[in-house]
Amino acid sequence: MRDKVINWLQNGANAQDGLHLMKQSGASQLTLRLIQSNPAGNKRFMVDYLSKKYEIKNEYSVFCEPEISFKRKSKSFREEFPFLNESNCPVELEALASRKFNKYHAYVDLHKKLRNCTSLGECADVSRSLIESYIENRTIWNELNYYNVHKSLLGKHPIFQEFARRKQLLSLPVKELVLRQQKIENNIWRIKSELKKGNKPHLDVERKERLVGYESELEEVKRLLE
Repeated sequence: MRDKVINWLQNGANAQDGLHLMKQSGASQLTLRLIQSNPAGNKRFMVDYLSKKYEIKNEYSVFCEPEISFKRKSKSFREEFPFLNESNCPVELEALASRKFNKYHAYVDLHKKLRNCTSLGECADVSRSLIESYIENRTIWNELNYYNVHKSLLGKHPIFQEFARRKQLLSLPVKELVLRQQKIENNIWRIKSELKKGNKPHLDVERKERLVGYESELEEVKRLLE
């Protein structure tokens, strides 16, 4: 296997061939999912991963010529979604636009951290967080792009449920707000317990989204009670 990797490096380290070698070398499913989303962009990571695994000297990395692509100058965020500048822009989309920037920066930071992993366990943890940020970022983009095209809300992101709950809270009397606070705190405790068990990682993204929603709602309930 080591000879295959050396041969791959010496012949330019093609991204798709590198992905195949990663599979043969037992890379985790999370790592493979990340690489599959952008093989060319993750080529340096594959080179580092395989070189370290098979104790190949760094001198072979000189054979990795960069893959060149030509792209048109991309539009700015506000140019891509001009409705964000309009006075009648739905508040949910304004909030999502702010979250998108946060998720994008988290994605960039995690991508850098992934290249510096020193163990497969660390690589798996960072990959999981990276994929979660990517999924959240794409979910937000779907909402913004749908409105941009159809001028109506897609409404699948959990933030729409958050805003609906806030409107409902404003109409509740104090007694029901107290009961709601207790229920929310129980829900938060339950979700955190589920995440701590770690027995269903495929549900973690959904659970974390619900957790953020409940924590936001709890803050709103406390504010109203004060």
